[in-house]
Amino acid sequence: MGQVDLLPLLRDQPVFIQRLIIDIFPFVVALLIILLLRWLLTAILLRPLRAIVLRSPSEIDDRLVEASISPLRLAVVGFSLFLVTEIFAFDVNVEELARMLARAILVASVFFAIVCWFDVVSLQPTAFRRMTGWTIPERLLPFLNTVVKFLIVALGAIFVLQELHFDVAALIASLGVVGIGISLASQDTVSNMFGFAAIVSDNPFKVGDFIKTPTVTGIVETVGVRSTRVRQLDQALVTVPNNLLTNAVVLNWTRLEKRRLDATLNFTYNTSSEQLRAAVGEIRELLENTEDIDPESVIVHFVDFDSSSLNVRIICQVLRSDWREFTALKESVFLEIMGIVERLGIDFAFPSRSIYIESVPDNKKDTDQILRAMQAQPDSPTVGDDKPPQDPDQPPAAAGSTES
Repeated sequence: MGQVDLLPLLRDQPVFIQRLIIDIFPFVVALLIILLLRWLLTAILLRPLRAIVLRSPSEIDDRLVEASISPLRLAVVGFSLFLVTEIFAFDVNVEELARMLARAILVASVFFAIVCWFDVVSLQPTAFRRMTGWTIPERLLPFLNTVVKFLIVALGAIFVLQELHFDVAALIASLGVVGIGISLASQDTVSNMFGFAAIVSDNPFKVGDFIKTPTVTGIVETVGVRSTRVRQLDQALVTVPNNLLTNAVVLNWTRLEKRRLDATLNFTYNTSSEQLRAAVGEIRELLENTEDIDPESVIVHFVDFDSSSLNVRIICQVLRSDWREFTALKESVFLEIMGIVERLGIDFAFPSRSIYIESVPDNKKDTDQILRAMQAQPDSPTVGDDKPPQDPDQPPAAAGSTES
């Protein structure tokens, strides 16, 4: 049955109007079917479903329903194409093309729904551990979610292309050749992406940690897919590729649980053994009774006779990882030690050298020799006078020389 038989009013119209209406009429009917199905979808299915999920205490079902709206609307378009091809008698080629497009749209709507649902549920550490028994860091979740979504989209594209009668095998082979070239050109980018995965999974540092590597020292500001940004102590921002960080030795100062205090006190040699013994005992007692210092780690001993001092070594573990707190405690301890040393009447030594002269020459005899030498040479200049011109061929006389 043709469109003219379905529309008797067209029989009395001119031929060109009949052709125009016949060409436009299927599209109008398809649009009306789409609008009708969308209304039915909203009024009959979605509204009752929303009312049901609103009674649930969980928000996931509400988000799943909202995420299903766009895929359902896309599926309505494909279903409408099927209805239009069944209602109207199109050309065989047109019907085949319409059905092929309808199938492709329906398949695309299915994978579109899977992607939308995955955005709602995504990968969660607890659910992933429950299903697989593996534990994944939360910082790695965005990267893994992106990879899973990419795989879903790629699989959906393959099914859609199959419905459109494309040679998927040849296309994949062509993409494989292209992929080899792309991988060779972007191997640094790929290595940086795997470096990001290694950083997130191994967790050698996180944002806010103070790290030291052979190439950079500073505070980690961001950890990206391609690179990591580190703020140096001079406030310069350094961008380091992730593959360099994964292959480098990273010293993370923020992960310290305690810091080592190691100092050497230098006392003068006029310190008596009683004073030194008292100083060592009081300093050891001070450190053992100081809060945030591990008393089991305290070591205070007289260790060395140095060239200009008596050395006392102090070693202990401070239970403060923050550098500011550590230096504040170190300052407080050193001031207390200075008070102990001052109270015991001990002086701190500084690098010095003493010179002992066993015999002193007769100054009067030397003075007489110099005076006799000056009298023997009346033309010799005195201190402060200009030197007289001298014969260039005659060597200069040694200053202060005397005859034997």
